[in-house]
Amino acid sequence: MYRKTLSAPIFVIASFFLLCHVLETNLSSGEPLIEQLEDPHWRNRSEAFYALLALAGPGLDSRSALTSLLKSAPEKSDEIKLALIKLLERENAFLEEYAKDYRITNVPLGEESGEYYADLIAAVSSLKDIRSLDALLGAIRTGTMVTDALAEFGLAAVDPVIQKLNNREERLPAVITLGQMLEPRNYPKVSDPASREKIKKALINATSDQSDSVRLLAIEGLAKLGDADVIPFIENAAINDPYDQSEFIRGLGGKPDKKNFYPVRERAKELLEKLKKK
Repeated sequence: MYRKTLSAPIFVIASFFLLCHVLETNLSSGEPLIEQLEDPHWRNRSEAFYALLALAGPGLDSRSALTSLLKSAPEKSDEIKLALIKLLERENAFLEEYAKDYRITNVPLGEESGEYYADLIAAVSSLKDIRSLDALLGAIRTGTMVTDALAEFGLAAVDPVIQKLNNREERLPAVITLGQMLEPRNYPKVSDPASREKIKKALINATSDQSDSVRLLAIEGLAKLGDADVIPFIENAAINDPYDQSEFIRGLGGKPDKKNFYPVRERAKELLEKLKKK
C-alpha cells in the first residue's frame, strides 16, 4: 500500500511549527513549557526540563537531545539556551539552600534530584555559551563536565576560577580547571602574559595548600607552564611535601605496602625529570 510522505523541507517546517506550539502550550497544564522551568517546585521544573528535551525524540541523552532540539528550531534556540542557563542558576541556588536545611533535617533530596541536576549540567555545559559562565561556576564542584567547559572559556574564566580557590569546598575543582586551561587545546585562550601570570601565581600559592590533592594538581599545572621560576616550587614538593599515604592508611586501620610513601613527592620528582628532558 502506498503511503504518502512529507518531503524533507515540508517535514522540517511542520516539525518547527509543532515544536513552537508545544513550547508555547504544554497540554497537561496549559502553561507555556519554558515558563514551567521557573516553577517554584524543583520537581515541576524537572518535569518541564525533560518534557522540553523529549521534543527532540526518544532515547537521547540530554546533550544529544538539546543539540537536536536547537537545530530543529533555530528561531527558538536562543530562548531555549537562556532558559536552561537560568534554570541551572536557579538549581544551584536551590541546592545551596537545601544543603543548609539538610544539616538540620538530615533528609536528602534523593536520586531523582541528582540525576536531573546532572542532566541539566550536561545540557548547559554542551552549549559552550559564555553566558553560562556564572551558572557553570555555581556547579564547579560537580565534576569534569563543568571544569572542562570552564577551561574552554579561557580568558573570561580565569579570574572567577581563581576566586574559587578561596573557597574550601571549591579549591580542588578550581585548581583542576586551571590545569585544564594549560592543556594544548585550551592554552591559546590564556596564553597572553597577564592571564598566564595570574594562573602561575594561583598555582604557586596552591602548592602550600592544606589538601594534598590540591598541592599535587598545583605542581602538575606548574610543570605544564615549564617556566624556570616555577622549578623551585616543584623541587620543594619533591623534598618536603608532608603527605604520607602509608600513615594515612594506617590511620584508617589498614596495612600499607610500604613503611612510608609520599605520592606528591614522587610525582614532583617525575615532573622534574620530564622538565629536564625538554
